This record gives sequence, C-alpha cells and structure tokens, in this order.
Amino acid sequence: MRLIFIFFILTLGAVAQSASTPSMEDQISKEKRRLEELFIWRMSEELKLPVEKETSFTNTIRTLNLEKSKLNDEVSSSLAALKKTQILGRSTLKKEMEKALKRYEKAWRNYGQLPILEINRLRLILGPEDLGRYLVAKAQMAEKLTALSASDAEAVLTESDASKK
Repeated sequence: MRLIFIFFILTLGAVAQSASTPSMEDQISKEKRRLEELFIWRMSEELKLPVEKETSFTNTIRTLNLEKSKLNDEVSSSLAALKKTQILGRSTLKKEMEKALKRYEKAWRNYGQLPILEINRLRLILGPEDLGRYLVAKAQMAEKLTALSASDAEAVLTESDASKK
C-alpha cells in the first residue's frame, strides 16, 4: 500500500511538472517569434523606416513568415505522403505515387515563389532603393548566421574529438 501511495505521488509530481514545463513545440514557436521580432527590429533600424512604413513592413514580414511556415508544413506533409507510398511498395498504385509526386512538386514550386512574393510586396512599401538595401542587409545577416552556426558546429565537433582522446 505504501509503495502504491509513493508511486501515485511521484506520478502526480511528474504530471504536474510536465504541465508546467512548456512543450518543445511551444519553445520553438516562442524562439521563432523572438527571432522574427529581432529581424524586424534590425531591418527597421537599418532602413531607418518612418512609423507608417515600419507598420506596413512589419505586417508584410509577418504575413510572409506565416506563408513560409504553412508552405514548409506542406512540403513536410507531402514528403510524408511520398514516403508512405514507398513503404507500401508494390501494392501502391502507380496513380497514388504520381499523385504524391505532383503534390510534392507543387509544394516546392509554391515555396520557390516566396522570394518573388517578398520582393514584389516589399517594393510597394520600401521603394527600389530601400528594397535593395533590405535585400543586401538580409543576405549579410544570413551569411553571418551561417558562419556562426558553422563555427558552433565546428566547436562542438572539436570538443567531441577532444573528449575521445
């Protein structure tokens, strides 16, 4: 009886802790929002946008990011459908495989249109000069983040190699 009571208390504590701890998806979502806010702030500062343009710029970036997220989900979902048809193997009809391939292709085609949408929408808000500055600043940010993540990965690999010795 005493063991059951202890098990019950431990289980209740674990449930309470998991309820109070944000899920991984919540943490990722929160981090994405933080990075989006940081990006918008940095670009607004870089371009020295007046308030009316900044509001429009912010709304456009958020809309584009939402569209990108939905398209990422569609690419992942269509890939999962494609994998499912392969798992079924020979029993999968050629028609189902073709349907999955077309869905996957369409998802990537739509995703590929995002940079063009971004340019067209932001051109209306920023004009050609500020749009050019935005694109260059965005590319520079991406390069810095790529270099930073590469150096972090290299540091992790170096530490891993050192710990093996």
